Amino acid sequence: MDIGEERDIKPIINPHPNSTVINVSPEASTGPKKWSPGSWQDGNRKSAFQPYKQNLGTVLTNLQRGNTQAETPIPQEADINFHTRAGQGEITEADIKSETSVDVLDNDGLSALHWACAYGQITTTQLLISCGAEIDRLGPEGETPLLLAASGGHHEVVRLLLNEDANVNHVDDVGNTALMYAARGNHPHCCNELLFRGADTTIVNHSNDTAYNIAVDFNSTLARAVIENYLLTLLGST
Repeated sequence: MDIGEERDIKPIINPHPNSTVINVSPEASTGPKKWSPGSWQDGNRKSAFQPYKQNLGTVLTNLQRGNTQAETPIPQEADINFHTRAGQGEITEADIKSETSVDVLDNDGLSALHWACAYGQITTTQLLISCGAEIDRLGPEGETPLLLAASGGHHEVVRLLLNEDANVNHVDDVGNTALMYAARGNHPHCCNELLFRGADTTIVNHSNDTAYNIAVDFNSTLARAVIENYLLTLLGST
């Protein structure tokens, strides 16, 4: 897939049938090489649900790489359901109990925990876990809630999931780990949480890249510094 063909990685609210679809125009790539993080959404869908934001804003249409941007208009009417409300942090225990299962999937194969973690909703994440949500539930392309939280830079959610024994070294269908997503997004706090909870820096994805390679290739300077310091600490302890 050409690097200009950016895909959004978050679950999103599907727009109302009468709303306008925004065409995404790619910008020039800032990285020297291609990374294959998996295409979780089709090319016409927009990043993030925004039913409550009443202004124009620039949003990234791919959080792994962040090279393509689109202008979003004042939001149109959207389909608000159990999963999208989880992403907004607006579900209650009663809402969860009214569903057939806490792990009920949306049309794209993602659970409410995926949604809450993708949008950094820590209170909702805690609630879903307390109600028995599966920590390492796989999405349609092998994505877990931890990968989504790491990609979005939600380090408190990352910490919570790790405390609940989320698999720190799980790889998605194209071999990417949570550390790789955090490195690509230049999220140093997430990298730190993951590294000191056992993230393996030697894992390579299907493009033969490690998390450190990704940080270097895409100029994620903060994430790179965290990984380098961690590796130096390991060398100093030997």
